Amino acid sequence: MNLDGCVEVDAAYYGAPPGWIGRHVPVQWDSHHVRLMDPRTGQLLREHLRQTRGHHRIKDEDRPKKTPLGTLQLLSRVDKTGAQIGALCRGMYSEHGQTAVRRIQGVLSLAKKYGAASVEDACAAALEVGVRDYQFVRRYLERRPQLPLSLRQVDPLIRQLTLYRDFIESKTKESDE
Repeated sequence: MNLDGCVEVDAAYYGAPPGWIGRHVPVQWDSHHVRLMDPRTGQLLREHLRQTRGHHRIKDEDRPKKTPLGTLQLLSRVDKTGAQIGALCRGMYSEHGQTAVRRIQGVLSLAKKYGAASVEDACAAALEVGVRDYQFVRRYLERRPQLPLSLRQVDPLIRQLTLYRDFIESKTKESDE
C-alpha cells in the first residue's frame, strides 16, 4: 500500500481502512469490483466499484483525520527541493488531500529527471497561471527544449570553478616559495 493509503489496480486507486498504510493487503478484482482482504483472516476489509485509470475510490471514513507522518516528510522534501515546487505541491495537497501524494512524488521524480531548477521554473509557471497540477508541470518540461545541466542546477552549494582554480594556484605558489 502506498503513502496515500491506496492500492493500485489497472492504474486506478482504491482506499483501505485507516492503519493499513505500508502493509501488504491481498486484493481481488473482477470487471465490476475491487476487494481488499485482511491477510491474516481473509475477511473483506473494503469493497469498491471499479474506477477508470487515474481515478481514486476512497470512503470518507477512510480519509485520515490528520496528515500522516510519511506525507509530512514528503512535503518537507518538496519544500527543500525548491520554493515554487513546495508551493505547488502543498497547493495540490491542500486541494486534493492524500490523493495528491502520487502526483507530489511525480513532481519529485521530474526534479531528478530534469533538474530542480527546471522543475522550479515549471512550477513557477504553473502557479503564475493558477494551475496546481502535475500534468501541467510534466508537459511544460517535455515541450521546453532541454538545456544541458549546469553545475548550478546540480547543486547550489558547488562554488564557481574559478574559486577552486585560484585556491589551487595560491597553494602551489606557497609550496614553491
